[in-house]
Formats: sequence, structure tokens, C-alpha cells
Amino acid sequence: MATQSIIEFGSSFADDFHTPILEVGSKQQPGYAQCSPREIHAAMGRPLDWTGIDIEPGDGVDQVLDLSQPGGVEALGKERFRTVHCHCVLAHVQDIFAMARGIQEVLQTGGWLFVSVPFAWRIHRIPVDLWRFTPQGMDYLFPFIAFKTERCAFSTRRAGEFLPIDQWPELSLGTRLSERSWPMRTAIRVLRRFQLDGGFFQQRALLCESILMMAGQKGTEKSYSFLNSKMRPASVVPNGM
Repeated sequence: MATQSIIEFGSSFADDFHTPILEVGSKQQPGYAQCSPREIHAAMGRPLDWTGIDIEPGDGVDQVLDLSQPGGVEALGKERFRTVHCHCVLAHVQDIFAMARGIQEVLQTGGWLFVSVPFAWRIHRIPVDLWRFTPQGMDYLFPFIAFKTERCAFSTRRAGEFLPIDQWPELSLGTRLSERSWPMRTAIRVLRRFQLDGGFFQQRALLCESILMMAGQKGTEKSYSFLNSKMRPASVVPNGM
């Protein structure tokens, strides 16, 4: 399940995505805006060889399957897909390392992974809510995916707003407060002085609700876009690939 912002961002480089396509976490969840990454491909007019998997049956699900469990990769087939979509799923997966390994194994070498995860978001249990992610964390999880900086961004609640991967979606209340407009600076200082803010503006920064969107190609060797050389582990995924 995607969001409209994910669809809009992914559509800007949709030419990179080819069939066959796998969508991980394809069930349309009741009570949420129903957006499918199929919309990214619709305007291209190509026939779609599409497989949607989820841990529960429902609308949008072709096969009930958990890639983080033994036998999941074998059920789909190694290196079967040229594109994998995984949107708003990993935060709800217990064994994210096994899931990341499974995604990389079913993706063809040279194929594209387009993944979105919460960077800062309210708790939403579907059925559990376990993780939040950074660009370096995604590098760590997917060592065989070469994420492309120009294919990565943060989306916020503001429609059509995409922030570069090195620009955190936050309201700085420290030294960078001076960069804000005069009315905003004045309002925050008044709220602080008279303690009318409930303590919120005493923080150094406030994070905006935001989703991290990243796309990259699978290679034959480990490749890191955001982890520097001192941080790169010799073996990232338990038991390797």
C-alpha cells in the first residue's frame, strides 16, 4: 500500500521500472486512503506482469506469503522480478533483516527496488508498529542495492513537497531558528518566554511527519550510498545472501 506522494515521486522515474513486478504488502487496508503503486505504471501503457503478496488475504493480494519466513523466496523464485515495490511495510515486520534479504533474493541483478518507510510518523499498528528508518539504516538493510541519491527523498504531509535526502524534515529550534521568518521566530520566542507552548518549543528540533522514499538497483556486490567507509560492516545481513 502506497501514498499519493509515493506514487507522484515514483512516477518521475517510472521508465526505470520493468516487468515482472512484485509488490510486497499489497493488501488494501480498510480505513486508509487506497493508493497502489500500479498507478506509477498505468500512464506508461505497458502490459503488467504483477504479483502482489501479503501476510493476509484481501483486496490486491495475489498470494498470501511472508518473505521474512523460511520458504518465502522459494515460493516466488530467486531473481524472478525486475522491479520490487515495498511501501509502508517494513515498520510492521518483526525480522526486517530476513525481509530485506528475501527482497534482494527475488530481485534480478540490475533490477530496481522502490521502497518507502516512515522516518517520523505517529504509531499505527497494522497489526504492530516496530521501526523507524534513516537513509543509513536502509543502506545497512539492503547492502546489495545501490540507492541513487537523485531517486531518494523525504515526503511530508504537504502535498507535492519532496525534500532532498540530506535535508532533514524538521523545524530547528536551536541555532537555525534565525533562518525562519520574523513572524515565526517572534511567535516561538513569545510562547517560550511565557511558557504557553506546553514545553514543545523548548526542544532543539521538532520532526515533521515524513516518509523516506528510496530507489536503487541490485548489484552483484555490496554497495553503500550513505554509509561511509568506517561504518561499513564486513557482513551486514545475518548469514549473508
